[in-house]
Amino acid sequence: MRDYKDTIQLPKTDFPMKGNLAQKEPELIEFWKKQKIYTKVQEKNKANKNFTLPDGPPYANGSIHMGHALNKILKDMTFKYQNLRGRSAAFIPGWDCHGLPIEHKVLKDQIKKTEVITDLEILKKCRAEASKWIETQRDQFMRLGVMADWDRPWRTMDKEYEAEQIRIFAQLFAKDLIYQGEKPVYWNWTLQTALADAEVEYLPHKSPSIYVQFPIVDEKFLNLLGVKENVSAVIWTTTPWTLPANVAISVHPEFKYGLFKTEGRYLVVAESLRGLFEKEPGLTLELKKSFTGDQFENLHAQHPFLDRTSLMVLGTHVTQDAGTGLVHTAPGHGADDFKVGAKYNLPVLCPVDNFGKYNDDLDEKIKDLRGINIFKANPMIIEILKSKNLLLAEKPIEHSYPHCWRSKTPLIFRTTPQWFLGLDLDNSHLRDKILAAFPEISFFPDWGQARLRAMIEGRPDWCLSRQRIWGVPIPILICKKTSKRFADLKVMNRIADFVAEGGVEAYWNTSPDRFVEGISLPQGIGEEGFVHGKDILDVWFDSGVCHSALQKTRPEIHYPADLYLEGSDQHRGWFNTSLISGFALKNQTPFKALLTHGFVNDPQGRKMSKSLGNVVDPIDVAQKSGAEIVRLWAASVDYGQDVPCGQSEFTRVTETYRKFRNTLRYMLGCLADFDPQTQIVEVSKRTSVDQWALHETKVLSDKIINSYDRFEFHQVYQSLNQFFTVTLSATYLDILKDRLYTWKSDGLPRKSSQSTFYDILNCLLPLMTPICSFLAEETYAFLPGKKLESILLAEIRTDLEKWENPKIAAVFAELLKVRTDVQKSLEELRAQKVIGSSLEAIAKITADALTYETLAAYPDLRELLIISDFQLKKGPYTVEVEKAPGEKCVRCWVFSPKISHDPKHPDVCPKCVEALT
Repeated sequence: MRDYKDTIQLPKTDFPMKGNLAQKEPELIEFWKKQKIYTKVQEKNKANKNFTLPDGPPYANGSIHMGHALNKILKDMTFKYQNLRGRSAAFIPGWDCHGLPIEHKVLKDQIKKTEVITDLEILKKCRAEASKWIETQRDQFMRLGVMADWDRPWRTMDKEYEAEQIRIFAQLFAKDLIYQGEKPVYWNWTLQTALADAEVEYLPHKSPSIYVQFPIVDEKFLNLLGVKENVSAVIWTTTPWTLPANVAISVHPEFKYGLFKTEGRYLVVAESLRGLFEKEPGLTLELKKSFTGDQFENLHAQHPFLDRTSLMVLGTHVTQDAGTGLVHTAPGHGADDFKVGAKYNLPVLCPVDNFGKYNDDLDEKIKDLRGINIFKANPMIIEILKSKNLLLAEKPIEHSYPHCWRSKTPLIFRTTPQWFLGLDLDNSHLRDKILAAFPEISFFPDWGQARLRAMIEGRPDWCLSRQRIWGVPIPILICKKTSKRFADLKVMNRIADFVAEGGVEAYWNTSPDRFVEGISLPQGIGEEGFVHGKDILDVWFDSGVCHSALQKTRPEIHYPADLYLEGSDQHRGWFNTSLISGFALKNQTPFKALLTHGFVNDPQGRKMSKSLGNVVDPIDVAQKSGAEIVRLWAASVDYGQDVPCGQSEFTRVTETYRKFRNTLRYMLGCLADFDPQTQIVEVSKRTSVDQWALHETKVLSDKIINSYDRFEFHQVYQSLNQFFTVTLSATYLDILKDRLYTWKSDGLPRKSSQSTFYDILNCLLPLMTPICSFLAEETYAFLPGKKLESILLAEIRTDLEKWENPKIAAVFAELLKVRTDVQKSLEELRAQKVIGSSLEAIAKITADALTYETLAAYPDLRELLIISDFQLKKGPYTVEVEKAPGEKCVRCWVFSPKISHDPKHPDVCPKCVEALT
């Protein structure tokens, strides 16, 4: 028997079966870096339409986590797609560098040492600490295949950027959008600084829950109630330490309040809360009279332990969810309290110092509490109430309470002098303008609009000032003689010039008197010189103004940006502050579209944390399994919700990666003897199955492009997975194996399929590149014919109209239906041990006229069904399969009654004789 092994065209390629991603990926990263591929991409597209996506900067402390990986990979996929569409899309990575965590880390490290360091030395150490982590995070992002302008990032601590922030502050000040005011702000008493809303998270916290009587001795109030004595208004609070600052009790003007009799005394509470109130103090209430809240306005109750009264005021912030419907009001310690206090011109008392301790402003009657931390004072206040017989009930409760999102410290509301950017000033109406612009913004997913709108509607004025040193100074000096603040635009811009030359260090290192040289001063100001203002700008201002600050030095960044892309926590952070500053500066939204992704959780839906031991390190995954697995995971998840991340998710996408790689390797192997320069077959002359494959590729391309345009990366992933698994592997490539291996090597059918493989790969690889950058690059290097230096320099094909063939698609829809039925019957025969390979069978198909005509007209039906022969006749549709007659061709394994006995080509079928001739 002749050996025909050398006549079979089996796939041949040096493209490795195993990815060895942990070793191969760093080589590709080095290739991109050495060949300056990012720069070449930018140069190629520089004259084209711009696409701007500013990088919302991660904070420069610590290694990256899976949330960082998800965020940067989503951005990387977006940028690569835009560039592959021929748009000019520059990825300028950024870092947030100033702020409390870095300064706190430096000071904490310094405590361990004996020497005392100056403020300038602290700044130097902070800058070094930020730089160290920027280098670390940059290398980690690069390891994930993120391609960006890594040699020229933007950093909030860059001197020119720091200076630009000061200039922007000056512009806002000139527009009368910035004011200094005393109002309650979130205060971190362990670090002695104000915090912004975006720096606050709500965590479980145990607090004392108390019901307190405010005796009513006001004659007008008693006359209204119709009682003479033993009557009290009852409030409920979880912050007993704020009672020394109480000056009022708020009631809702429309709620019904009852005068209730119980155990020989009278209490005033909301009627709707009667049941809850009876349960908590354990009282039985008898309703005597009813009132509406507006009847109590401007009456007085007696403070429970201080010699002053509390004014009854009206406030729509009062709810019926808990408590008594009468709200203890201390304008110095609450935002709603402050608002209602301003309406009634109430005093703002705040007897608490920077360290969270009662100070000398505390009422003389309770002076023993001075110097005591307010949380430690809670039980002392409760004891005072008990001694006055005015505490109705007390119990500890666990509830959601504001904490610093970095130090995890429980916060307090405290009134201090701060600088604010006003949202509702008469000269700007910023809030109204921002909300009116929401219909102009596209949101991905849609729910982002309602969430961000709620954040803008409910937020207070933006507190810009912080009481630290590591940050951009607020450029306002203090007169030595009068202690008054001196704000002047010329001075502000001069300070910016100094900072542009020497960074924020230059501000502190320069005598304030130099900043005012040659500037006319108001009478009585600066007679003895000036001192530096001690406040710095909120770090959210640092990054929030990048839309304007970055434009000055990076013309690649346009305003407004096409897209902002960050996690859902940025609705109260970067998205929020960017919107405010954008409208304040340019009266326009800084972004056209907003993409919000969820948090990364473990497979059980729990937040990842070191204490739970459920943290997944993206770099560990990259070093063990490959960064491509992290990228595929990021592409596969629906980022519109919190996303799971664990071994099962990585196992799933690893299997997808193998499908992709094996399929690409097979197709490359089948092109081993194909020269696209001389052997390409025109589309119109290709066989039907190849034209169908091109049509399906065109459908896929349109679907993927639409998904990319909608930033629906998980739909791209699913479309690719379906195409590789079903359209290619299970159908098209399965059908073609006999043709590719055993048909005439230079015959039209085989060259038609090779031409189609080549076209499909050239179409597929750019579509895959944003997600599978490493695999696409590696595959592209093995593609025959002329190539660009990198797949990243290619473009996604949009010239595929000639591939579109609805008629072929309709024919194949019918053909593949029959093929599925034949395969089911073959499986049954295989299960009965009648056959092994499908080539051991023939099919007998009876079909109605239309199906019969479709099957009869198809020239390669035996090949499509992967059987040795078939019989076709008209009639009611049935499919039968049976063992094939004849002998087995030793070359292609088809069974045929016409096996050749020619001495030149013995033991082969007629098709193989033709192929060998």
